[in-house]
Amino acid sequence: MLKWIEIDLKLIGANVRAVKKELRPGVALMAVVKEDGYGHGALETAKTALANGADMLGTLTLEEAAILRRKGVTAPIAALAPAPAGYAADFIKFGIIPTADSLDFIKALDAKTPAGCKTRYYADIDSGLRRWGVQPEDFPAFLEKTLKYKKAVPAGISTHLAYAPRKNMIEAEEKLSSFRELGNRAEKFYPGLKLHAANSAVLCDFPHWQLNMVRIGNLLYGLYPSRVYLERTKGPPIKGIERPWKFYARIISIKKVRKGESLGYASDYIACKPMTIAAIPAGYADGLTLEPSEKSIKLSAGQAYWGMIGGREAPFVGRAGIAHTLLDITGIPDVQTGTPVLLPVRRTAASARIPRIYK
Repeated sequence: MLKWIEIDLKLIGANVRAVKKELRPGVALMAVVKEDGYGHGALETAKTALANGADMLGTLTLEEAAILRRKGVTAPIAALAPAPAGYAADFIKFGIIPTADSLDFIKALDAKTPAGCKTRYYADIDSGLRRWGVQPEDFPAFLEKTLKYKKAVPAGISTHLAYAPRKNMIEAEEKLSSFRELGNRAEKFYPGLKLHAANSAVLCDFPHWQLNMVRIGNLLYGLYPSRVYLERTKGPPIKGIERPWKFYARIISIKKVRKGESLGYASDYIACKPMTIAAIPAGYADGLTLEPSEKSIKLSAGQAYWGMIGGREAPFVGRAGIAHTLLDITGIPDVQTGTPVLLPVRRTAASARIPRIYK
C-alpha cells in the first residue's frame, strides 16, 4: 500500500472520556460526527463515541443522520442545520431531531406528526454567524407563535457563536449571557428545555457556559481549537486529548540535486545547496496543499509545509502536484524507497479514495 490513513479508535474513545470528565453533573455530551466524522468515518466514530459516554450524536444534515440510522445506529441524533419544510416527514420517519428557525418548518413538522404523538426539535438563535437561526430580538415573538403547534414542540434551544479564539472573547461572553436569558424565557413556556451553545472552542475558553449540553467535534478528533487556556495555565485545557489520525505515503523515488538546479512545475524552486529529494505518490488530489512553498523563483531554503520521517521534518519542495509531492530528505538517515512519510492533511479534505485502516 503506497498511501493510507490510520485511525486509532481507542484514542477517539479516550478523547470522549476526557471531555466527559470536564462536564458538570447533568450536562449532556453530543458527539458531532458531521462530514463523515470530520473525515474519520461517521459510523466508526459514532459507535466509539457512544460506547465511551456520549449521550447523543450530531450531524449537519438529515441525509448524514439517515445514513447512520440505516446502518443500525439507534441513539438520539440531531441535524444541526435547518431544512426546508418539505423534509419534515423524513425527520419523523428516521427519528432525527431537526433544527428549526422557521414557522413554516414547525408547522409542517406538526402536520406530519401522527395524532397522539410529539416530535421534538431544537429552536435555533442566530448569535452573529448570520448563516441561519432566529434573530435574538425576534425570538420571543417567534416562541409565542410556536405555542399553537401541539405535536411539534422544542426539546431545546441552540446557538452557534461567531467566536474565534482570542479574537472576540468579551463579545462571546455577552452573547452567551443573552442566549441564556432567552433560554430562561423559553423555559417558562416549555419546561425542561436543553440549552446548548458550547462547541469545542467555547468549552475550552468558557467552561462555565456548559449549560445543559455541549456539542463537541474538534476535541473528539484530537484538535484543540483554542490556545487561550493553554497560554493562561501552561497546560492543555482538557488533559488526555490526542490525535487519532495519521496519513502516510511511501517514498517511491530518491534523487540527488545540485546547487542551482531548478525543481518542480514552472521550475519555481531553485536548490540553494546540494540536496537529496524524495518523491511520494500523494498530492493535492489527496488533500495536500496546492500552494507552492516558494512564492516566486528565488534562492531560499524556506519551506512552508513538511512531512515527518522518523520524527524529523522533510520539507515540501516546489508545488504539490495532483498526485505527487517532492520532499527534501537531505541529512535524514536511513531513508529509502518504501520508507513511510507522515503527512499533514486536513482531515475533511483527504480524498475518500485513500484506504482507512482502523486500529
